[in-house]
Amino acid sequence: MPSSLAWIVDGRRMVQADRRAAIPAHLAALLSPSERSRLQGFQRAPRACEFLLGRLLMRHALMQASAGRLEEIEVEERPGYAPIVRIAGVLADGVAQPAVSLSHSRGWIVCAVGMGTPIGVDIEAPLAGRDLATLAEHAFTPAELAWLAQQAQDQAEAREDAFYRLWCAKEAEYKYRHHAGEHHALAAASVPPTLHHERQPHYHLCICSRAEAGQHRSKEIALEALLEWTEGRGSSG
Repeated sequence: MPSSLAWIVDGRRMVQADRRAAIPAHLAALLSPSERSRLQGFQRAPRACEFLLGRLLMRHALMQASAGRLEEIEVEERPGYAPIVRIAGVLADGVAQPAVSLSHSRGWIVCAVGMGTPIGVDIEAPLAGRDLATLAEHAFTPAELAWLAQQAQDQAEAREDAFYRLWCAKEAEYKYRHHAGEHHALAAASVPPTLHHERQPHYHLCICSRAEAGQHRSKEIALEALLEWTEGRGSSG
Protein backbone atom coordinates (compact mmCIF):
# COMPACT_ATOMS: atom_id res chain seq x y z
CA MET A 1 0.00 0.00 0.00
CA PRO A 2 1.43 3.43 -0.94
CA SER A 3 2.57 5.58 1.97
CA SER A 4 4.28 8.92 2.47
CA LEU A 5 6.26 10.67 5.15
CA ALA A 6 7.19 14.35 5.34
CA TRP A 7 10.25 15.39 7.32
CA ILE A 8 10.27 19.06 8.36
CA VAL A 9 13.11 21.08 9.85
CA ASP A 10 13.07 24.64 11.13
CA GLY A 11 16.32 25.97 9.69
CA ARG A 12 15.59 29.65 10.36
CA ARG A 13 18.27 30.00 13.01
CA MET A 14 20.99 28.81 10.63
CA VAL A 15 19.59 30.55 7.56
CA GLN A 16 19.22 33.92 9.27
CA ALA A 17 22.18 33.76 11.66
CA ASP A 18 24.79 35.40 9.47
CA ARG A 19 24.01 36.27 5.89
CA ARG A 20 27.72 36.59 5.12
CA ALA A 21 28.78 33.31 6.73
CA ALA A 22 30.44 30.69 4.54
CA ILE A 23 28.87 27.26 4.21
CA PRO A 24 30.68 24.84 6.57
CA ALA A 25 33.07 22.76 4.48
CA HIS A 26 32.31 19.52 6.32
CA LEU A 27 28.62 19.86 5.43
CA ALA A 28 29.24 20.75 1.80
CA ALA A 29 31.51 17.69 1.57
CA LEU A 30 28.47 15.45 2.09
CA LEU A 31 26.98 16.58 -1.22
CA SER A 32 27.65 15.15 -4.67
CA PRO A 33 29.96 17.01 -7.07
CA SER A 34 27.03 18.42 -9.07
CA GLU A 35 25.29 19.54 -5.87
CA ARG A 36 28.43 21.28 -4.66
CA SER A 37 28.72 23.02 -8.02
CA ARG A 38 25.16 24.28 -7.72
CA LEU A 39 25.70 25.30 -4.10
CA GLN A 40 28.66 27.46 -5.12
CA GLY A 41 26.51 29.22 -7.72
CA PHE A 42 24.07 30.77 -5.25
CA GLN A 43 24.59 34.50 -4.83
CA ARG A 44 22.58 34.78 -1.61
CA ALA A 45 23.85 33.03 1.51
CA PRO A 46 20.35 32.29 2.92
CA ARG A 47 19.34 30.51 -0.28
CA ALA A 48 22.56 28.50 -0.30
CA CYS A 49 21.90 27.51 3.30
CA GLU A 50 18.35 26.38 2.49
CA PHE A 51 19.67 24.31 -0.41
CA LEU A 52 22.27 22.67 1.82
CA LEU A 53 19.79 21.88 4.60
CA GLY A 54 17.35 20.47 2.06
CA ARG A 55 19.94 18.08 0.66
CA LEU A 56 21.04 16.98 4.13
CA LEU A 57 17.42 16.41 5.13
CA MET A 58 16.85 14.44 1.92
CA ARG A 59 19.72 12.09 2.73
CA HIS A 60 18.48 11.63 6.28
CA ALA A 61 14.94 10.88 5.03
CA LEU A 62 16.07 8.43 2.36
CA MET A 63 18.33 6.56 4.76
CA GLN A 64 15.42 6.20 7.17
CA ALA A 65 13.05 5.02 4.43
CA SER A 66 15.36 2.67 2.54
CA ALA A 67 17.89 1.50 5.13
CA GLY A 68 20.51 2.56 2.60
CA ARG A 69 23.89 4.00 3.58
CA LEU A 70 24.90 7.60 3.01
CA GLU A 71 27.55 6.67 0.46
CA GLU A 72 24.93 4.74 -1.53
CA ILE A 73 22.85 7.87 -2.21
CA GLU A 74 23.79 9.41 -5.55
CA VAL A 75 22.42 12.79 -6.63
CA GLU A 76 22.74 14.25 -10.12
CA GLU A 77 21.65 17.86 -10.63
CA ARG A 78 19.60 18.84 -13.68
CA PRO A 79 19.26 22.57 -14.39
CA GLY A 80 15.60 23.54 -14.21
CA TYR A 81 14.46 20.11 -13.01
CA ALA A 82 14.43 18.04 -9.85
CA PRO A 83 17.66 16.06 -9.38
CA ILE A 84 18.02 12.41 -10.33
CA VAL A 85 18.46 10.38 -7.15
CA ARG A 86 19.68 6.80 -6.91
CA ILE A 87 20.12 4.55 -3.90
CA ALA A 88 22.67 1.76 -4.31
CA GLY A 89 22.49 2.35 -8.05
CA VAL A 90 18.68 2.00 -8.21
CA LEU A 91 16.56 4.95 -9.26
CA ALA A 92 14.61 6.53 -6.40
CA ASP A 93 11.34 6.50 -8.37
CA GLY A 94 8.80 5.40 -5.80
CA VAL A 95 8.83 1.82 -7.08
CA ALA A 96 12.07 0.00 -6.30
CA GLN A 97 13.31 2.80 -4.05
CA PRO A 98 11.45 5.64 -2.28
CA ALA A 99 10.66 8.76 -4.29
CA VAL A 100 11.54 12.16 -2.87
CA SER A 101 10.40 15.78 -3.18
CA LEU A 102 11.79 18.94 -1.56
CA SER A 103 10.49 22.41 -0.74
CA HIS A 104 11.62 25.38 1.34
CA SER A 105 10.21 28.70 2.49
CA ARG A 106 11.86 31.36 4.68
CA GLY A 107 14.07 28.88 6.50
CA TRP A 108 11.54 26.06 6.77
CA ILE A 109 12.60 22.92 4.87
CA VAL A 110 10.52 19.86 4.02
CA CYS A 111 11.46 16.58 2.39
CA ALA A 112 8.58 14.25 1.48
CA VAL A 113 9.28 10.58 0.77
CA GLY A 114 6.88 8.35 -1.17
CA MET A 115 6.89 4.59 -0.87
CA GLY A 116 5.06 2.98 -3.79
CA THR A 117 3.96 6.36 -5.09
CA PRO A 118 5.16 9.47 -6.88
CA ILE A 119 5.44 12.42 -4.50
CA GLY A 120 5.18 16.19 -4.58
CA VAL A 121 5.43 18.64 -1.69
CA ASP A 122 5.19 22.37 -1.08
CA ILE A 123 5.71 24.42 2.06
CA GLU A 124 4.94 28.11 2.42
CA ALA A 125 5.73 30.35 5.38
CA PRO A 126 3.39 33.37 5.25
CA LEU A 127 4.94 36.83 4.99
CA ALA A 128 3.13 39.78 6.56
CA GLY A 129 2.06 42.38 4.02
CA ARG A 130 2.35 40.07 1.03
CA ASP A 131 -0.03 41.05 -1.79
CA LEU A 132 -1.92 37.78 -2.02
CA ALA A 133 -4.64 39.19 -4.28
CA THR A 134 -2.13 40.10 -6.99
CA LEU A 135 -0.38 36.75 -6.67
CA ALA A 136 -3.71 34.97 -6.99
CA GLU A 137 -4.58 36.88 -10.16
CA HIS A 138 -1.35 35.73 -11.78
CA ALA A 139 -1.27 32.14 -10.48
CA PHE A 140 -4.86 30.88 -10.30
CA THR A 141 -7.43 29.94 -12.93
CA PRO A 142 -10.82 31.69 -13.13
CA ALA A 143 -12.45 28.73 -11.37
CA GLU A 144 -9.85 28.81 -8.61
CA LEU A 145 -10.28 32.56 -8.19
CA ALA A 146 -14.04 32.07 -7.91
CA TRP A 147 -13.53 29.44 -5.21
CA LEU A 148 -11.09 31.68 -3.37
CA ALA A 149 -13.53 34.59 -3.44
CA GLN A 150 -16.14 32.48 -1.67
CA GLN A 151 -13.88 31.60 1.26
CA ALA A 152 -14.63 33.51 4.49
CA GLN A 153 -15.10 36.85 2.79
CA ASP A 154 -15.22 38.75 6.09
CA GLN A 155 -12.24 37.04 7.78
CA ALA A 156 -8.76 38.02 6.58
CA GLU A 157 -6.99 35.14 8.35
CA ALA A 158 -9.35 32.56 6.85
CA ARG A 159 -8.87 34.06 3.39
CA GLU A 160 -5.12 33.83 3.81
CA ASP A 161 -5.41 30.19 4.87
CA ALA A 162 -7.52 29.46 1.78
CA PHE A 163 -4.96 31.16 -0.47
CA TYR A 164 -2.05 29.11 0.88
CA ARG A 165 -4.08 25.91 0.84
CA LEU A 166 -4.70 26.40 -2.88
CA TRP A 167 -1.19 27.65 -3.64
CA CYS A 168 0.52 24.72 -1.89
CA ALA A 169 -1.86 22.23 -3.49
CA LYS A 170 -1.06 23.48 -7.00
CA GLU A 171 2.69 23.36 -6.38
CA ALA A 172 2.61 19.91 -4.79
CA GLU A 173 0.40 18.46 -7.53
CA TYR A 174 2.62 19.92 -10.25
CA LYS A 175 5.67 18.20 -8.73
CA TYR A 176 3.73 14.96 -8.30
CA ARG A 177 2.57 14.90 -11.93
CA HIS A 178 6.03 15.81 -13.24
CA HIS A 179 7.54 12.97 -11.22
CA ALA A 180 4.89 10.48 -12.34
CA GLY A 181 5.32 11.57 -15.95
CA GLU A 182 9.04 10.80 -15.84
CA HIS A 183 8.45 7.23 -14.71
CA HIS A 184 6.17 5.26 -17.03
CA ALA A 185 5.36 2.53 -14.50
CA LEU A 186 3.92 5.15 -12.17
CA ALA A 187 2.26 7.23 -14.87
CA ALA A 188 0.38 4.19 -16.15
CA ALA A 189 -1.27 3.51 -12.80
CA SER A 190 -4.89 4.68 -12.64
CA VAL A 191 -4.95 5.55 -8.93
CA PRO A 192 -5.74 9.28 -8.53
CA PRO A 193 -3.56 11.35 -6.20
CA THR A 194 -4.55 12.52 -2.74
CA LEU A 195 -3.77 15.95 -1.29
CA HIS A 196 -2.75 16.03 2.36
CA HIS A 197 -2.90 19.53 3.86
CA GLU A 198 -1.35 20.75 7.10
CA ARG A 199 -1.67 24.16 8.74
CA GLN A 200 0.90 24.87 11.42
CA PRO A 201 1.57 28.13 13.30
CA HIS A 202 4.53 29.05 11.06
CA TYR A 203 3.77 27.37 7.74
CA HIS A 204 1.29 25.76 5.35
CA LEU A 205 2.16 22.35 3.89
CA CYS A 206 0.70 20.14 1.18
CA ILE A 207 1.79 16.66 0.07
CA CYS A 208 0.45 15.11 -3.13
CA SER A 209 0.77 11.33 -3.48
CA ARG A 210 -1.23 8.14 -3.90
CA ALA A 211 -1.07 7.49 -0.17
CA GLU A 212 -4.47 7.49 1.52
CA ALA A 213 -5.00 9.80 4.49
CA GLY A 214 -4.21 7.08 7.02
CA GLN A 215 -0.97 6.22 5.22
CA HIS A 216 0.66 9.64 5.56
CA ARG A 217 2.72 10.95 8.46
CA SER A 218 4.64 14.14 9.12
CA LYS A 219 7.58 14.42 11.48
CA GLU A 220 9.64 17.40 12.57
CA ILE A 221 13.34 16.99 13.22
CA ALA A 222 15.24 19.57 15.23
CA LEU A 223 17.97 21.48 13.38
CA GLU A 224 20.45 20.43 16.05
CA ALA A 225 19.54 16.76 15.55
CA LEU A 226 19.97 17.02 11.77
CA LEU A 227 23.36 18.68 12.11
CA GLU A 228 24.42 16.18 14.77
CA TRP A 229 23.47 13.38 12.37
CA THR A 230 26.07 14.71 9.92
CA GLU A 231 28.91 14.58 12.43
CA GLY A 232 31.60 12.10 11.52
CA ARG A 233 30.18 11.36 8.09
CA GLY A 234 32.52 11.66 5.14
CA SER A 235 32.04 12.81 1.58
CA SER A 236 29.24 11.11 -0.34
CA GLY A 237 31.37 11.21 -3.49
